[in-house]
Amino acid sequence: MRNRRIQLSLFLILLSVITLATLWSAPATSSVQTSCLTRAAQCLQLPTITGSNLAGQTQTFPAAFTKPYQLVVMPFDREQQTRVLDFVPLFQELSASRPDLGYYSMAALTDLAAPIRLLVTGGMNAVVSDPAVRDAAYIFYLEDQPAFLQALDLPDTETIRIYIFDQVGSVLWQASGDFTPEMAASIRASVAELPK
Repeated sequence: MRNRRIQLSLFLILLSVITLATLWSAPATSSVQTSCLTRAAQCLQLPTITGSNLAGQTQTFPAAFTKPYQLVVMPFDREQQTRVLDFVPLFQELSASRPDLGYYSMAALTDLAAPIRLLVTGGMNAVVSDPAVRDAAYIFYLEDQPAFLQALDLPDTETIRIYIFDQVGSVLWQASGDFTPEMAASIRASVAELPK
């Protein structure tokens, strides 16, 4: 009986340590700050959000954009996150051919409990091994996802969104859907129209 109590006590202590470690190491959530005052298309702007990439670096966007143009694929749930990997080869090709074009995957997820955030981030880390993709793949756990959606005039989170943003986060072009040959052609055409 005494051994059973000791084992139970040790188990509870271990569980407490794991819980505390999870809470301290889980990715942070992000507030959403908007600056656009009208609903005009030319005013659609990426709100200020903070997130971490799969390499563990934390950045605040759009301030962290380093190039004049950013090609961004934006999933809103775990299933979409895996499908955005289909966009990566095209994004890498286009950014290699244009030094003024950066690319990102920016997962705009709803706020989740710290242990769940840790699991989601860990799951994506297990799936993505390419260091260049890990550097470009950010996850944002939004405290106010509806405000984020409103800033980009999005009715829902049912489809993947693709954007071209300028360096300050203004929307220059947008589309929605999974990667297809038609989507690839549309992205190529839109990038080709960007001033050099």
